[in-house]
Formats: sequence, C-alpha cells, structure tokens
Amino acid sequence: MEVSQTSNDIRLTYKSIRDGISISERNRLSSLISENVLALLEFDFKGANIFLCYYPFGSEVDLKQLYSILLQQGKHLYFPKCDKKNHQLYFYEIVDLEKDFSIGSYNIMEPKSDMNLLTDFNQSIISITPGLIFDKKLNRIGYGGGFYDRFFEKHPEITSIAPCFSKQLAENIQIESHDIPMDYIVTENLVLKGSRS
Repeated sequence: MEVSQTSNDIRLTYKSIRDGISISERNRLSSLISENVLALLEFDFKGANIFLCYYPFGSEVDLKQLYSILLQQGKHLYFPKCDKKNHQLYFYEIVDLEKDFSIGSYNIMEPKSDMNLLTDFNQSIISITPGLIFDKKLNRIGYGGGFYDRFFEKHPEITSIAPCFSKQLAENIQIESHDIPMDYIVTENLVLKGSRS
C-alpha cells in the first residue's frame, strides 16, 4: 500500500512537471524527439515494418510528425484501444492520422472499430510506448492501469521504445514487480539502450 501511494505521489509530481512545459516548447521538444526516434529506427531497425503507436494525450510527447513519415515509407501503424474491463490493449491499423480515430476510453483518441485488428505477433514489431516517468535503468511508470505492463508480459519479444521529455527522466524510480522496463528511452537529447538492445 505504501509503494502504491508513493507511485501515485510521483505520478502527480511528474505529471505536473510535464504539464508545466509550455505548448510551444512541448512542440519543439516533440519534434526533436521524433527526429531522434526516426534516427534510431533507421540505424537499428531499418527493416521494421510494424509499429505499435500511441495518440498523444494531454502533455504527452507528440510524435504525429514521426507517424506521418513512417506512413509515407509504407510502414504499418497500429494504435491501441483499451478494454477497460479486462485491462487489455488491442491494436488496430490506421492509414490516415486525421480520419481513422474517434474519442475512446479515458477520452483518448482511439482507432475506429472498423480498422484491421493486429492478431499476428509472431513477427518483428516495434512498440512506441508512452509513459509518465522513466529512469536511467529504463524503468517506466505509466498511469496506473497496468495496460502496457500486461501487454509486454504477454508479448516479451516486442521491442519497446519510450519517447519522453528529459524532465520526465528520473535518476532512479521505485518500481513494482509487475513493471516492465523499456528496451530504449529517447529524449530530445539522448538515447538510452537497455540490456536487450
């Protein structure tokens, strides 16, 4: 219970820090992060074709610039729909960043229900994974629902890349046994690689 309370406290602190970044600065930093993620993909994952993405919500890093480039390159982009009852994520392919979304769970933009569902996970897949707090050991704290932790526990073979602002990066965070570390963390000024990378 104490650990959970600590996690909630740190979530509030870091959400406040991220929310405090001005819109113009957030846009500038998001552009730099998009460039850094793209460089990483072109250097280490040239042949990757399937990407699990997220639609930016609130003050999250906005990677729509990156998504547009990946679509132009003919990559397949999938975005999550949340099953709140079972705390599961299901990923649907989108081809148009403007038209293929509607407001879904938690007021986050989700793919429309008539999009193609990803069912074959026995292939090379890159997950561009959101989060609230990260540390230099590549640990991640999300928003408390455990959606991504459950997903990665089920699909440990998927490579995870977590974009974040440098202000979201802590020296060390207290994690719980079910928290899954990232393979890469990308900020506006650095790329961290985990032991699997």
